[in-house]
Amino acid sequence: MNVSEKQLIPLRRLVALPNNPRKITQQSLNRLCDSIRMNGYWEHRPAAVEPIEGTDRYHVLDGNQRLKALRRLKRKEMPCVIYTELTEDERNEIILRSNINNGEWDTDLLQAEFEEVDFQQIGLDIQLPEPEDVEPAAPDDTEEPEEEDEEVNHERMAFWFRMMGDYLYPTDNEYEVPVLLTDNQPVHLELPFTPWGVEGRYKKGITTYHFYVDDYRFEALFKDPIKLLQSGCRAVVEPNCSIHDQTPVAYAIYQIYRKRYLARYLQECGLQVWVDLNVSIRFMEYNLLGIPKGYNAFFTRGVSGWEGHLDRCLEIARRISGKEHPNLCVYGGGADVEQWCREEGVRYLAEFMAHHRKKELNEQYRAKE
Repeated sequence: MNVSEKQLIPLRRLVALPNNPRKITQQSLNRLCDSIRMNGYWEHRPAAVEPIEGTDRYHVLDGNQRLKALRRLKRKEMPCVIYTELTEDERNEIILRSNINNGEWDTDLLQAEFEEVDFQQIGLDIQLPEPEDVEPAAPDDTEEPEEEDEEVNHERMAFWFRMMGDYLYPTDNEYEVPVLLTDNQPVHLELPFTPWGVEGRYKKGITTYHFYVDDYRFEALFKDPIKLLQSGCRAVVEPNCSIHDQTPVAYAIYQIYRKRYLARYLQECGLQVWVDLNVSIRFMEYNLLGIPKGYNAFFTRGVSGWEGHLDRCLEIARRISGKEHPNLCVYGGGADVEQWCREEGVRYLAEFMAHHRKKELNEQYRAKE
């Protein structure tokens, strides 16, 4: 038996053990995913893999549940050690002894695939049923559902509450404003796109919420963001805390800190985040605190006659993303702003209230015909 040093192997080259004798419930898998989100991967406990002959891929002998969790979390690599020249007994011992902690034993598979193994000799206290007591397993034509309504919701709620602790997220600036995650940013704007607090907050089907509304409508989220997570949305624009030219610098930085802290928390809980660029020119550079290079998902507010503000937002989006045509959206502003967006190749979205008023007028006009 030979074993390599620890190395990172892409998940696409890892193959789950075909007859893994260890099973894991959906609830336990959710807990494992939560643990990896909060604590990262356990670098001190790499997975054990074995090369598949004639390919560049590997069977996972130890670490199949971690592999499943990392795939769900859309990670790219897993720390592994590679075993070669294994005997059958050595392979069985790695598979069985390394899978004690998580899940339950599949006794049918143990009887079928490991009948020659002396479990006591390798330190496992496993009682297999007598052959006459073993019922044939029903064919499993479908995978276990990703979500069990009540159980998984409780698990998810528990994770959200745990993440509300007093965390210091990673930072790259002197004010310790948290840095956003680059792997949880949106690429496309998913609809419906709705302002928070204008329609019923528990209305299902809202995919993206924004906060270009009065501050009082979202102030409570800084203390308790669970309602936002319970809404079922998948993405948000950062809260647009009011910051004007006359705002004291200390208070402006405080507003930027808490909107970015909330944004990072929401990312940790699985939501995608659009960065809000809509602040006064005096605080535009402060507003970039915590936005990592390469981030490419931006929103701002459009105001007719203030196209110069949009020019600055576009320049910032280009600078941060490194792209000539960044992923920038503009909310509202009317015909002039819409024309500016068309010329610059930027997405324009009509204001919610203006859109609804136009819809009402159209309905009234049709009713008179």
